[in-house]
Amino acid sequence: MTTAKLPHGLMASLLTATLALPPATSAADQAAAPAHRPRVGLVLAGGGAKGGAHIGALKVLEEMHVPIDCIAGTSIGALVGAGYASGQPAADIQKFVTGIDWASVMGGVGRRKLEPVEQKRLDLEAGSKVELGLIDGKVVTPIGLADASSVDDLLRGYVAKSRTVTDFDKLPIPFRAVATDMMTGDMVVLDRGDIAIAMRASMAIPGAFSPVVLDPYILSDGGMVRNIPIDVARNTCADIVIVVNLVEPPPTREKLVQAQQLLSRSMDVMFEVNEKAQLATLTDRDILINVPMGDITTGDFDRLPETIPLGEAAARKVEDRLKALSVPEDQYLAWRNSITTSQAVEARVADVKVEGLDFVNPEYLRTMMEVKPGDTVNVDKISQDARHMAALDELDSVAYQLDGPPENSTLTWLPEEISLGKSVLRPTLGLFADGGGDFMFLAGVQHVRRWVNSLGAQWRNQLQIGDESLITTSFYQPFDVGQHTFVEPSAFGERIVEDLYNKGDRIATYEFVDFGGRVELGWNASRYAQLRAGYLYDQRKTRIDTGFAALPAVDADDAGLTFNARYDSRDTASFSTTGLAAAVRYEHMDDSLGSDRNWDRLEVATRKAISIGKYVTWLSLAGGTDLDTDLPEDRLFSLGGPRVLPAFQHDELRVHQYWVGESSFLRQLKVLSPIKNQAIYGGLGLQAVGLYDRLDTPGDDDEVMYGGYFFIAGPTALGTFTLGAGFADGEANVWLSIGKPISSGTILDDGLFR
Repeated sequence: MTTAKLPHGLMASLLTATLALPPATSAADQAAAPAHRPRVGLVLAGGGAKGGAHIGALKVLEEMHVPIDCIAGTSIGALVGAGYASGQPAADIQKFVTGIDWASVMGGVGRRKLEPVEQKRLDLEAGSKVELGLIDGKVVTPIGLADASSVDDLLRGYVAKSRTVTDFDKLPIPFRAVATDMMTGDMVVLDRGDIAIAMRASMAIPGAFSPVVLDPYILSDGGMVRNIPIDVARNTCADIVIVVNLVEPPPTREKLVQAQQLLSRSMDVMFEVNEKAQLATLTDRDILINVPMGDITTGDFDRLPETIPLGEAAARKVEDRLKALSVPEDQYLAWRNSITTSQAVEARVADVKVEGLDFVNPEYLRTMMEVKPGDTVNVDKISQDARHMAALDELDSVAYQLDGPPENSTLTWLPEEISLGKSVLRPTLGLFADGGGDFMFLAGVQHVRRWVNSLGAQWRNQLQIGDESLITTSFYQPFDVGQHTFVEPSAFGERIVEDLYNKGDRIATYEFVDFGGRVELGWNASRYAQLRAGYLYDQRKTRIDTGFAALPAVDADDAGLTFNARYDSRDTASFSTTGLAAAVRYEHMDDSLGSDRNWDRLEVATRKAISIGKYVTWLSLAGGTDLDTDLPEDRLFSLGGPRVLPAFQHDELRVHQYWVGESSFLRQLKVLSPIKNQAIYGGLGLQAVGLYDRLDTPGDDDEVMYGGYFFIAGPTALGTFTLGAGFADGEANVWLSIGKPISSGTILDDGLFR
């Protein structure tokens, strides 16, 4: 036996890495059967979403009055097996598993609504959710792609009471979970410690989920070494084993022609080798339940309920053999009653602690907690706090331990800081092309160094090249531990290339170069709302690249007051299906504040997302005005392109005032990942746009223009792609965009309205 240390030094956990284990006993053994009854070990194979079939097999075993003396499981088999070993009947496990919102747990859907508003704003500014770490001058990648914290929280609630049983032989049914030590490649049998951690280790698919570190082991999915742990069950207790095997149909030649298909198949082959070796050890006394899974694959968690009847049907095919292990009804009920245990936990919290942090201030996390000393809580209430804290970018996961008697418990939070470290990089790329011959690109990276001091200050930098080149640096400094108020001074340099049109003809290309700085005071009013007010100084120069000099050369300083407000309750950063986005921008440039030019500019916008089944509707309103001031021609609102009136060229229409009313209708054409809520959408939109004091059509009257567009859009490795066609006022255009959008000249460029 090998001693391993639980994360954060909670307790020592004995992990058995060999198979020389004595037979396990439990308090329920005497109720199970007379001494002459053979001891039955249940073996549950790994298989991801296919594992719902285990529940179906358990239902048949219960119906036939077959008591189980010990359980060994791998991956999803460990999850189902741990629930049964903890004393939960099959019906309770079925209710739990089928009630899981897999998109939320596995794909992080819904997490965004829990994020702080400033975190959401900064993410949108980056244009990418891809994060890399910068540690000791080296770029590092994340240790897992999926949101492990949600899975951890789910498992803790599933076996809440049994987490206090540190010896798995003392569970209602003795239990073993199997994991793989990534250091040595050896099998590790988990027989002690926190049963939730044991399940998590057994399920930690490399690359998808971060491994579980239990010194001296780094543990990942047990299926790599023992997907069907028959020998583990024999060494735990079993005279006879019942094996539930999840069988996929053999691959066809047509499905082994692409690199991705071959890579996936290579993993299957690795699993099948150790499965065949274990199945070869079955004797005539053992019972094998082969469950044909059809076209249901490991990742089809949205189809998990379909697998339960498959397990039932497969178990009924071996009913005659299972009858030999059946016991009389009264004896079975005595056994069942002796092991059935509710996992509900309710406790009065006497103290709340936060441990294990290096750079994140624990007092900041306390401002996010609703559970306070003196509260009586259950697992759901604790989980709410865990989810709120886990939504922070600077944390990878948030575990907890509830110790002591129910009437006087201590809640200890064990947050795990991001493995990427304090400094993160977010690379981004944007491409745009349209039918008028425009091709634009940008490439950049955002750098953020978090927790520069105990109040959570951040040093932020952004570098971008292309048609929109910029370099910025700022220092975000909260004033209070809860980060409700803050100041952010910044400096910037920017170069933008824009075309100028006259009645639809491109007549010039201009270069705008800006250098300056700003200081903003802010208030994070809630997770959804933020206000900023400040002072801006911007030294602008323009020059003509090509064409006719239609605009006067500009060499001027703009200086004055700014105000920004935003509200963001959307469920996703792009293609939101629920929530509201709203923003207000106001700029007041005045010579008394150091400006060479006096002008005002005000913009407002809002969008509401409404979801009905596969359909989503976006209702949008936006508008901008110069408030009857002398708005310089280089500061006019510009429209045209994907945001507003896509029938026109990018930035073709330049106006002093505008308004937009829009209705967009989207439908899911193909679901790419139900777990991550990713799909390809098809949609159409209708717009009414008011244009006032147009620069591109001098002398023409103000007008209201009506138009529309069609598009197909979806996620790619570079970001969202959109292929669309727009029409308005006798004009038509097509466009393609990938990744971070190329800006136009209105408030609708804000990531709030993607």
